[in-house]
Amino acid sequence: MAFSELCTFGRYYCFGCCIIDNAKPSRKELEEAFKKNTLTFKQFKNLKAFAERKNTGDIRACGVCNNLIWKNNKIICPLHPKLAGEDLRKRTFCFKSYLCYTAEKFNEWPEEKQKAFLKFIKSKNPDWYTFSMNIEDGTWLKEFQRKQK
Repeated sequence: MAFSELCTFGRYYCFGCCIIDNAKPSRKELEEAFKKNTLTFKQFKNLKAFAERKNTGDIRACGVCNNLIWKNNKIICPLHPKLAGEDLRKRTFCFKSYLCYTAEKFNEWPEEKQKAFLKFIKSKNPDWYTFSMNIEDGTWLKEFQRKQK
């Protein structure tokens, strides 16, 4: 499984990789999807039951996975091994070895540059939507690299 510190950085949880290619859901569409997913999640007794439901990992109309939920004002995948303690993601949609280009580059950098990038992100004070969209599409990576020159 591929992972980067950017995937779960501080109060942020990037869900960019949980949106199918070329889908560009709006904030409103994602809020509605996460609200529905959270209501569904609450109907199950435990994580394993949620993971084994009939449509686990299906894609909502807006292009996002139906496993993502709101928890403590964060968007999370409760089935992700970092949160569940084991990998409960079962469907083929979940690309477990995927890292976005931003995360790949970040992982290659020396610690000093990583810290500078994390500080750069904090200075943006993004919300859940802005964080994920700008990590996944490389917007902040490009801006950071321009400033580094």
